[in-house]
Amino acid sequence: MRLLRAIFFIPVLVFVSPALLLLAGVIVMLETKQGPLRSILFSEMRSSGYAEGFRRFMQNVFVPTYKHIVQSYVLGAAGFLVVTVGLRGVGVLPLEYVYVALAVEFTLLIMWAITVFFTTEDQAASDNRRLALQPAHDDKTEKLVNTMKDLSAHLALLENRLKMTEARFEHLGKLDSSMQGLSSKLNLIVSDQFNLRVKREFDQLLLELSQRASGNNGVGKE
Repeated sequence: MRLLRAIFFIPVLVFVSPALLLLAGVIVMLETKQGPLRSILFSEMRSSGYAEGFRRFMQNVFVPTYKHIVQSYVLGAAGFLVVTVGLRGVGVLPLEYVYVALAVEFTLLIMWAITVFFTTEDQAASDNRRLALQPAHDDKTEKLVNTMKDLSAHLALLENRLKMTEARFEHLGKLDSSMQGLSSKLNLIVSDQFNLRVKREFDQLLLELSQRASGNNGVGKE
């Protein structure tokens, strides 16, 4: 049974490995008022074991401290992805930038999923109660809502402008194709005119040579 769990767990581990590496980097580098995160994690693991210690660390330290920060980074990465895809649509950025934006958004989403996984029901209920106890017309909340609305409007305007720009680029591409076709036709016409003129000059030269030859024959007979 453990072997089967390990076999099924390996693909999941590979799938979430970028987010786990990012989480490990955050734990190694950041500190809180209680001390460095790595020291707290090692202390929990020594007292409760690896799995239980990591769970307690995530539920009691990491999630309450960094849950909202992770959510804000996820939203920021989503905005970065939208702008990157839009600029790629109008041909400004190469395709590699879209892959980078997708990788960043995917990694942050997995990390957000990890924080949600270790969020306890008590923490979720506490957050809901805290939100319910806030005044309905709180100034900061209202400003935040207005800011989000303005941001959404600006993003929609940017998307419309990107679509218009893309349509103009397509129109310019069609116009360029038309100009190339017209240039080919003009080159063909000029080539035909040049060939016709050369033929006329050559006929004129043959006619003059014939006339001269006829004149010389007449003089010889006399």
